[in-house]
Parts: sequence; structure tokens; C-alpha cells
Amino acid sequence: MSGGRPWAGIVLRALGFGVVMMIVLPVVASMSVLALAHLAGDCGPGSSGGCEMGAAGIGLFAIIPGFVLGAGWSVFRDLRRR
Repeated sequence: MSGGRPWAGIVLRALGFGVVMMIVLPVVASMSVLALAHLAGDCGPGSSGGCEMGAAGIGLFAIIPGFVLGAGWSVFRDLRRR
């Protein structure tokens, strides 16, 4: 049994989950910000686009934490199974 082979699987799964969460988390965060802003009545006709830019900013800021959360969760889950 090779000692490096299981770690390669763990790393590849972590990268995969990280990339998936890097896509999913910013989309969910942006849509949540837009929904809450529209429900609060701050966005809509007459607004200068600040709500949309805020949602875009939240989406951009959520990319790296999304990757870290996905990869970390994957590694935690794989190590816990052993």
C-alpha cells in the first residue's frame, strides 16, 4: 500500500469541493443580499445601483472563503472517516 496515494485522493477531493463552493457561495451570497435589499425597500426604481454593486462586492469577497470552506470541509470529512 502506497503512503502517498490516499493523500492524493484527499487533496483532489478537497480541490474539487473547494472549486464547487467557490462558485456556489458567492452566487448564494449575492442573491441573498439582493433579496434582502429588495425586501427592505432600499432597492428598486430610483436607486442608483448601489444594491447591485453591494451584491457584486459581496460575491467577489465570498470567492476565497468559499474555496477555503469547501476544501476544509472535504479534508475534515475525509480525515474523520479514517
